[in-house]
Amino acid sequence: MAKKLGILYSQLRDDEKALIEAARQAGAEPVLLKAEEAVFDLQDGRVIAPGAVDVVIERTVDHFVALYSLMLFERAGVRTVNTSDVARICGDKLLTTLAFQEAGVPTPRTQVAFSSETALQAIEELSYPAMLKPLTGDKGALVARLNDFDAAKAVLEHKDRLGQYDHSIYYLQEFLQNRPGRDIRAFVVGNEVVKAVYVIANKATSSAGLNQTVIECPLTPEIIEVALAAAQAVGGGVLAVDLIEDGDRLVAIEVDYTIEMSALDLAAELAPRIIAYALAEPLGEYETDITD
Repeated sequence: MAKKLGILYSQLRDDEKALIEAARQAGAEPVLLKAEEAVFDLQDGRVIAPGAVDVVIERTVDHFVALYSLMLFERAGVRTVNTSDVARICGDKLLTTLAFQEAGVPTPRTQVAFSSETALQAIEELSYPAMLKPLTGDKGALVARLNDFDAAKAVLEHKDRLGQYDHSIYYLQEFLQNRPGRDIRAFVVGNEVVKAVYVIANKATSSAGLNQTVIECPLTPEIIEVALAAAQAVGGGVLAVDLIEDGDRLVAIEVDYTIEMSALDLAAELAPRIIAYALAEPLGEYETDITD
């Protein structure tokens, strides 16, 4: 009997379609689980969803939907890729940085403050320019390079007035002066770094999108070592590790637990590896109430 592989999604994008096709090619039966249609019974520990599955691959677009869905699937006895613990850490830059530091993974110097006044003091200690980042979010959203005191004061005052609790937590990092104008994204599946690419932000059109160019990156021993260490620090699984070259050292910035593939023209290469990883692990099935 074909194994049933659930794909938990919010939008059926090219990435999810690639995973569906890869699952079929691997002899598995893909089961689409739209996050917005799932109901979780907390008292009985059951999942009300369209069909029983052996394992769930998380592909939602909202961090908290992903995190809580993974927690509730696990509570119902369903194995997930990735785990809720991995999502909890990777979805929070502060927790990710702490995990890196505890594991000895090289990462930029980081400071956290809880008021705009102490944030300004922290930036002075880091020295200008400095980077201000939100605790959650990706794709560079709400990331600001603070070049001097006036810029920092203006941005911090604006955050003060936004009112949400997370805007009063100031996550600040040193600006890496020796970076070569490109990032490295390394893809880890289990205990293997399977791919790495250079990502160069620009305004030129490329096959990977309007705002970035993607170039093949050789898997050097240092990239493999740092990427694996970063992935293991947050709990492992199917992960994209963002690295930056800083002179003669390589540092880890963050880890994405719901990796993008099609935007980098990598879906055909990565989707089969992800499906193989999901199907290779010990599987457990849950009982569901199927509702119309």
